[in-house]
Amino acid sequence: RGADLYRRGEYASALEHLMLSNRLAPNRNVVYNIARTFEQLRRFADAHRYYVDALAGETDAQAIKEATAAIGRIAPEVAVLNVITDPPGATIYIDRKDLGSRGVAPRPLALPPGRYRVIAERDGYDPVVSEPIETRLGAEIKVPLTLRKIVGTVRVEIEGGGAAAVHVDDPAAPPVCTTPCNAEIS
Repeated sequence: RGADLYRRGEYASALEHLMLSNRLAPNRNVVYNIARTFEQLRRFADAHRYYVDALAGETDAQAIKEATAAIGRIAPEVAVLNVITDPPGATIYIDRKDLGSRGVAPRPLALPPGRYRVIAERDGYDPVVSEPIETRLGAEIKVPLTLRKIVGTVRVEIEGGGAAAVHVDDPAAPPVCTTPCNAEIS
């Protein structure tokens, strides 16, 4: 139904059906069609996001070529923050967490021109917030963010015996220290 509405130029209705279809049975073909529909509606930041999503895991050379060309075609209409985190895999937010995540790093994020802060979070790491970043149409800005691992220090001592090797989580793992010692544990 969404494809038929798209062919008839009824893009808003097509988008509704395509979004519903993707929610019921997610697949790259529908994601690509959602991107095309957003492009027709001149919602270029949304189109960029869905074209990037359609590329994720794509193996068909023609599909890759088409999505890559579409991203290039709409690039002048969006500002792109290319968010890269160390370590990778952090959840990305723009300005506020309550607006929902924008995906997982590394990831390019297309936005209208403006001023933004990027927030990155990952379990086991302190969250990080970028300085304000000014974006402009047609430009891509790399946003490297380093997350600091959350660690604690444990003092290990034994009484009435000699030194002992200290293992964390797995007795077969290499020792982290020999008593008496301080061990950093994450």
